Amino acid sequence: MASVAGNSQLHSLAKTSGIAQQSLLFPFSAFMFRIGLALVTFEQIRPFFGIQLSDYCFFMALPGFFAQTKLRAGKIRGSGILLAAALVLMGSVLSLRNATSLDDAAGPLVRLFVLFALFAPLALLHSKNIRENMLFLMSGIFVNCVITLLQASIFPSIADVLSINPTRPDISESGRFQGLTSHPNIIGLSAALAVMIGIGLLSFEENRHIRRRLLIVVFVCTLAGLLSGSRAVFVSLIPSLIFFTILQKQRRALVRGIVALVVLWGGLTYIAPAIISQFSERLDSTGSNFYSDYGRLWSTVYTVEEIREKPFLGWGVDHLDDAGLTVVPGTGEIVGAHNTFLKYWHGAGLLGALGFLAIFALPSRHMWQLLKQKLPEPPSNALKLSLSCFVLLFIVSNLGPFDYNRFLYVPLFSFAGFAVSLLTPAIVRRHPIGAMNSTTNATAT
Repeated sequence: MASVAGNSQLHSLAKTSGIAQQSLLFPFSAFMFRIGLALVTFEQIRPFFGIQLSDYCFFMALPGFFAQTKLRAGKIRGSGILLAAALVLMGSVLSLRNATSLDDAAGPLVRLFVLFALFAPLALLHSKNIRENMLFLMSGIFVNCVITLLQASIFPSIADVLSINPTRPDISESGRFQGLTSHPNIIGLSAALAVMIGIGLLSFEENRHIRRRLLIVVFVCTLAGLLSGSRAVFVSLIPSLIFFTILQKQRRALVRGIVALVVLWGGLTYIAPAIISQFSERLDSTGSNFYSDYGRLWSTVYTVEEIREKPFLGWGVDHLDDAGLTVVPGTGEIVGAHNTFLKYWHGAGLLGALGFLAIFALPSRHMWQLLKQKLPEPPSNALKLSLSCFVLLFIVSNLGPFDYNRFLYVPLFSFAGFAVSLLTPAIVRRHPIGAMNSTTNATAT
């Protein structure tokens, strides 16, 4: 009997120790996930093996994810992301039949697996506290935008100094700046996302000090977006802002939005007229831009023609980057398809294309249905902002070749997971986004 009692005590101690370890692992996992979320645009910092810095944080967060078996199962289902990820991965595996070789396809296949089979569930698990996720994401983009401003002014070589094993050279000599991203378009589109989040939080925030900080973030990120020279900044930002204003269903919100944009543009024109002038010239489409636009249009047509040849299985995931490659007349520049959906269809076949669309369609449908319910104001506001960010990121996906870029996919996964968390009444009552002021604290995860 004594032996049995002793074994029972040992078993109880072991179980208690295991629970304690899990309870410690989960907050650490949430913290590392959010640090990674803040670093998703730092694409030129790759300390070892060519792996992006944010990925190390996500990998460090995975043990806490795997330790929460029961919690994980309840949190990551229902968003539509796992179904979409399964379609992309199945399409990628089936496309191996048309791949040049298994060796060539192994790299892209592993990258897709890491993104959709590991990072997607991780983001879903840590998506309940959407306010924290938004703040970390926006803050990281803000820091990269500050680096971009320094690059364009007093410290031109800052990107070269801070980069570690960069994938692409800095092209700031062309008059466009990219910070620590891999291309000026990426810092521009990331800045647009930060501006969208900043304006959304401003519409909810009542604390003056926090509002001032958000205004600084919006101003700096707008400047960085202009310095990127990306014409897609406003193409993605303006429709999402209009959509967000419509969701608010308040005339006051519409008036505030218009006034804010007018004041912002007026301030930029006064403080940085040279940047506004340079960006306006790019919008006017000079001769070089005409050739660039023509090349992108032709590469899109060429991609569609290639898809028609192998519409079901695609050309293989090893050809994901090869979609529509063509030479731009007049410049000799080689460009590919600037549409991520077409690239997935070209490389991963029909299932890959359907999976990519499902990443946007399924969570958006879920969010829209939730908005029709009478949710408390804080989570309802968060949901409106999340859906507006979905609109922005969907437009972004159609404006560039973003096969694996973390700044596009990881926020999408997080926004989709937040919508799932609203299905639990207890979570709704706890107001996961907070009241958008300094007196409201969100839960840890």
